[in-house]
Amino acid sequence: PVDHDEYIHIPGAALKPVDGRYRIHITEELHEVSYLDKVQLIALDHPASTAIYTNDKFKSPPYPEFRLFGARSEGGTIRPLSMSGSNFSRNAAGVAELHTVDLDFGKAAADNRAALVLHGWVDWADGSTFLGAAQSGKGLIFPYLQVKDAAGKWQTVVADMGIPSGKPKTIVVDLTGKFLSASRQVRIVTNLCVYWDDIFLIPNAGSPRTRLTPLNAASADVHFRGFSRPVIDPARRQPEKFLYDDIRPISNWNPTRGMYTRYGDVTPLMSAPDDRMVIMGSGDELSLEFSARSLPPLPESWSRDFLLLVDGWAKDADANTAFSQSVLPLPFHGMSAYPYRADEHFPIDPEHARYVRDYLTRPALQLIRPLVPPTE
Repeated sequence: PVDHDEYIHIPGAALKPVDGRYRIHITEELHEVSYLDKVQLIALDHPASTAIYTNDKFKSPPYPEFRLFGARSEGGTIRPLSMSGSNFSRNAAGVAELHTVDLDFGKAAADNRAALVLHGWVDWADGSTFLGAAQSGKGLIFPYLQVKDAAGKWQTVVADMGIPSGKPKTIVVDLTGKFLSASRQVRIVTNLCVYWDDIFLIPNAGSPRTRLTPLNAASADVHFRGFSRPVIDPARRQPEKFLYDDIRPISNWNPTRGMYTRYGDVTPLMSAPDDRMVIMGSGDELSLEFSARSLPPLPESWSRDFLLLVDGWAKDADANTAFSQSVLPLPFHGMSAYPYRADEHFPIDPEHARYVRDYLTRPALQLIRPLVPPTE
């Protein structure tokens, strides 16, 4: 099964209007195919004294529902009295030894209504690594969370707590009712290469005061851009960075074979999750603009952050990823999984037939010349 939506938190200081519009660029830097069905900017207004966190994370089903958490910016977080176990050995494929991170929050959260906030990133294992781990009988163990019971024994209370979706992000784990004793010790167990930069408790897992105003794209354009210069830690203990202002026109691979969205205006494709997707390959960029003038004024003593809702999928070119060497078969919201069953299919109604005819007209680019010249 696949999850198809993600809410990306954008601090208000990072996004300012230019000529009355907010501008968002989404680039495909990797050997992947991106299928973007909807991109929406959401103004997230809240009291300036409150920090806001989303429930978005990568995990197995059931997928996390959309919800927000909040904590006072000053004095509203509880730091662990101690933390241990964050160092672990790993291999180059993204598999670590089974390891724990232990935290002690003392006597915090007496009413048992806390939430755990974690900021970090994952050096993600590829499809071949997942397959190899499964065939070895060991498998990759997504983080699970334990607390101590009245006898002082560790008990699993969250079987799949989730991980940040790739690059550095913040996730939240609702611990309401999860503590089994007076102990406020927490243990996280995994053999994935998850690197935590910050972990703390917020004492109240309830919903904060917010106002959400969604904005659909006023314009959207897809085009070839090239590749941002990557900065990669040789030891892979720091996240990859892509320097957007340093563009490289060359690639280490050709885009996956198949038909992509033709370059140009794609605004009609961005407004709804209707399986009419912008399909992007390596080196492509989607540029979007959202009107800032339609947003309501901020109440006194409030601040404005943003959420970027991205609805769609991505497929990498690893040899053990399903259909990794072709754009097809196209994903769609009604599929039970990918690959989907033989009795399931991409919509074949007139609207989607027009979409395929009018938009999916661009063959994959050939960014690397063949070593052997073509025969006449």
